[in-house]
Amino acid sequence: MLKFNKVLNKVWIPVISRRYTTYPISFTYHLQNLPATQYTKLSNGVTIATEERESCNACVGLFMDAGSRYESNTENGVAHFFEHLAFKGTHSRCKSDLATQMACLGAKYKCFTTREMVAYYVECLSADTLVATEILIDCIFNNSFDKAEIEQEKQIVYLEMIDHDNDPHKVVFDYLHASAFQGTPLAQTVMGPSSNLYNFTDSTICRYLSKCFDPGRTVLAAVGGIKHERLVELAKSYLCKLEPLNFEDMDTYRYTGSDVRFRDDSMPTAHVVIAVEGPSFSDDDRVVMEVARFIMGGWDRSQPGGLNHPARLARTITRGNLCDSYQAFNLNYKDCGLFGVHFVADTMHQDDIMMSIQEEFMYLSMCVTKTEVDRAKNFLKAKILSETESSLGACMDIGRCTLYYGCRPSLPQKMDAVDSVTIDQVRRACYQYLFNQCPVVAAVGPTEGLFEYPRIRSYMYWSRV
Repeated sequence: MLKFNKVLNKVWIPVISRRYTTYPISFTYHLQNLPATQYTKLSNGVTIATEERESCNACVGLFMDAGSRYESNTENGVAHFFEHLAFKGTHSRCKSDLATQMACLGAKYKCFTTREMVAYYVECLSADTLVATEILIDCIFNNSFDKAEIEQEKQIVYLEMIDHDNDPHKVVFDYLHASAFQGTPLAQTVMGPSSNLYNFTDSTICRYLSKCFDPGRTVLAAVGGIKHERLVELAKSYLCKLEPLNFEDMDTYRYTGSDVRFRDDSMPTAHVVIAVEGPSFSDDDRVVMEVARFIMGGWDRSQPGGLNHPARLARTITRGNLCDSYQAFNLNYKDCGLFGVHFVADTMHQDDIMMSIQEEFMYLSMCVTKTEVDRAKNFLKAKILSETESSLGACMDIGRCTLYYGCRPSLPQKMDAVDSVTIDQVRRACYQYLFNQCPVVAAVGPTEGLFEYPRIRSYMYWSRV
């Protein structure tokens, strides 16, 4: 036994642990083997985009370049109203039969409407994808528009409007768009006014759908265990019958630096938003401003860290106990955007938090450091990966990118775009969009302590020597 141990001691060479050494392969290397997105365009303009994955589930969605910015004043809210009718029956399936088929599949049918996009999607098992997709298409393009259902859904949507108006976070962003894009269709809310709701009829809905649900502005996207060829065959069977429309865009957007406030002293705190005109979804500066957004970050009282928080603005707010929460945002539309901060504060600290935010704007334009940029880039990459991890998230990404870009950038391309952002690009973009620009301010609640607009505007620049 002793002789055997001596032999082992001569032969054995200790292995150095790699735990404390740099791994030679970047994580982006492992993204190279991810499935590519395949595209096919039908003769009438419908785009089919799929990403095949080896999974037991799938997500299929119909994405239309429609929404509240394409609605007239009398139509405002009709796209959102159609959400409530979409799965209530078709010409080939009555409401009870449709509900039974959906229940048998165990699929989840959902939809949402934004200011410039309408999406209807289904999450199901891969084996049921074709049947679930056929039902989805039937519900959208062959809807029965039952008059009894329309009257019933009006009551439901009205209650939804009341809930929306009782949420100050949602209301303040509606005010933000109404003020920033005043006089243009982008200022309209998604739900529209209640006066329009009670005037909606089956002919109103049909007229809007025939005008905006153009096959040339429609994307059928799918992610999961489904073959691209099979989805194309299904689309040819049901979507090729749609005729292209001569769609004309509504008036283009117009940004206006302005101020709107709804004072309500019965509320304990005020919801306030300050924003400037930002880059569009397809603008090269969008990724740069996303990095700037993560540099500002967000904070609320439930978060640990306080004075040790990585975000400079969060440390300033914690030190002065200036607000209950804040969150930077970067809203991107196809031709414009809004970059700013939403915060919740009481009356006594509204002026202090506003000055701190504007000081942070100027800091981003001139003094931001490489460490802060690198940290924000890591946060942004983690956000991109988490959003596209699930079939649903990837399907939403494909649908939106295909509508705006015509194709979806791959994950390695997205990571490279983030990695290529430099400190000089952040300072240059923030100087362009933030420095000495007219902001738009929206506030709901006890706003007595908030600066008047001329004074807020005067803090949008630093005197330079």
